[in-house]
Amino acid sequence: MVVSKPVAGLLWPGESVGVIEVSSGASETSDLATVMAAWERMLEGLPPAGKDVRSLIYQSWHRSLSSGVSPDRAAAQVIDEEALEGLQRRRTILIEVARPIMAQARDMLDQTGTVMALTDADGTVLWVEGDERTLEQGKEIGLVPGGRFDEAMIGTNGIGTALAIGAPVQIRAYEHFCGPVKMWTCSGAPIRDPADGQILGVLDISGVEANHSHCLALAAAEAHRIELSLARADAERHSRLLSSAFGPMKRWMDGGVVIFDHSGRVVHANRHANRFLTERGLPETFWQSPSIRIALRDNEFAGLPDWFDRNWIEPISEGGEVLGAVLAVPSAPAPSNQQPLLSDALRAVVGDSPAMAATKAKAQQLARLNTPVLLLGPTGVGKEVFARAIHESGVAAGAPLVPVNCGAFTRELLASELFGYADGAFTGARRGGAMGKFEAANGGTLFLDEIGEMPLDLQAYLLRVIEDGVIYRIGENKPRRVAVRLIAATNRDLLREVEEKRFRGDLYYRLAVAQLRIPSLAERREDIPLLAEHFVDAFAERQGQPRKIIAGAVMAALAGHDWPGNVRELRNVIEIMCALAPRDRVELSDLPATLAPPPSSLKTEVAGDGLNRAEEAAIREAIRAAGGNLTQAARRLGVAKSTLYQKIRRYGIEH
Repeated sequence: MVVSKPVAGLLWPGESVGVIEVSSGASETSDLATVMAAWERMLEGLPPAGKDVRSLIYQSWHRSLSSGVSPDRAAAQVIDEEALEGLQRRRTILIEVARPIMAQARDMLDQTGTVMALTDADGTVLWVEGDERTLEQGKEIGLVPGGRFDEAMIGTNGIGTALAIGAPVQIRAYEHFCGPVKMWTCSGAPIRDPADGQILGVLDISGVEANHSHCLALAAAEAHRIELSLARADAERHSRLLSSAFGPMKRWMDGGVVIFDHSGRVVHANRHANRFLTERGLPETFWQSPSIRIALRDNEFAGLPDWFDRNWIEPISEGGEVLGAVLAVPSAPAPSNQQPLLSDALRAVVGDSPAMAATKAKAQQLARLNTPVLLLGPTGVGKEVFARAIHESGVAAGAPLVPVNCGAFTRELLASELFGYADGAFTGARRGGAMGKFEAANGGTLFLDEIGEMPLDLQAYLLRVIEDGVIYRIGENKPRRVAVRLIAATNRDLLREVEEKRFRGDLYYRLAVAQLRIPSLAERREDIPLLAEHFVDAFAERQGQPRKIIAGAVMAALAGHDWPGNVRELRNVIEIMCALAPRDRVELSDLPATLAPPPSSLKTEVAGDGLNRAEEAAIREAIRAAGGNLTQAARRLGVAKSTLYQKIRRYGIEH
């Protein structure tokens, strides 16, 4: 026989399920009659004869006996319908995430004569799916929504024992403590909160007279899927929370502000809020205390200090869903309805399309927080540009910004690059050692580009540095404290990387507290003329050459291109055209072959709605850049002034 034993330690999303199949000898694989005999000896107060029963079962039996559970108890206690509805409302997120996963397993359960039950952290059943006949049998032992299956209620069982030991476990037939339940075999796996590892509930697969050899592995795998889905939902909800909180939060931007998520966990606390605690002799960890979480979750503030005013709390909702809450301590300034202005650094980021305006506004808000920021977007959209702008717009603007491309180094070189090394740490090490980028960025910002390329073992070390604020140089045992604001960037889908075990889930959820997606160039075509002019100016200044003019037809062709390489590709195209164009103006003939329109389209009027829109955008930008002077605008576009007037009338452009 094969026995499943739990692996010690806490799983993080993306890690393999903590169950190892271990072959054992006859002493651990006794038949059910032997187990029954050991149970009867235990009830008589006698020790087991040898190793007739697994140690975890024997320990669970004793816990059950100590809790006063009657071995004759026939069924779990079932709470009333009103209490069940209240419990299900409080556990809505867990149920909504688990139900589709449980439904997917329904057909398999029908074929094996088993049921799948979801419980909360107290062992109370929240939802049940599975074989209809087995569901009917489950009613006899209280295996229904509202049934309470903790060990103190019904003794050793798959749900209660999994909660007691904090690991997946299978309880086979006679291993149950209560006699009437001994016909069942139950396999339970804890479901943990991806943020802090606390047990949220159990996923259990139970059945009578069925082949249960696969059930423990299935329960553990499905529990792990639920954890990943919870993590994904948490990340999405946190992003919405921060976006929504910025609306009401702008009233207190310069005061003490703490943002909590839906379960009462701290997402952000600014320095004013922490100073408020210091003035009262309290540690900054007070905002993370269980009393705060309970108060926010259950709307019960009785356990908090007398000075705590519940009126400081403002719930944050979106579409009827409570995302979390903002706490504003009384040191906050008077309300103001003015939106925070963009910093010079963010105003300097080229682009004023609606997509870019929204991105800049969110970047300005994130700059004022001291939380990690994850920049998302395809290659070439300008993630490093935004990283610099966020740094220069934040409280550490005068401190260093240190960029590191995680995909540009081998594992060994990246480790030494980030954390530094001691004298003689490896062959070729610099005499006296060297500081790493964390130390170089101390007091400022460390920008980790291509974070998805970082090797898994270095991710674990990075997570520890983020949590503890301490680094150890390679080959050295001396701790060095660093205070660094972290900005990371990637063009990968990190959640998919977590699911496929290529990126640590716990690191992802520390980095992704605040996310900023940079729009692709195709999503902000209105900015193409502005960017093109910017790159023309930059090239002329860098090369010390006269500025070249981009013809209107060229600008229309640029605005109509898809730009898979985004802003970086546009910059390269502009620079090569400016470098190779033989005249003082860039014409269609100077376009790279991949951008040149077909010969039939080389007309004053460019065919197609897409190019018409691009031409209109180019004209509007030229007029704006010329300050409304149509003569200068026509010169910029490389067309006659009369042609420009015709197109202004055609597109209904006001000037």
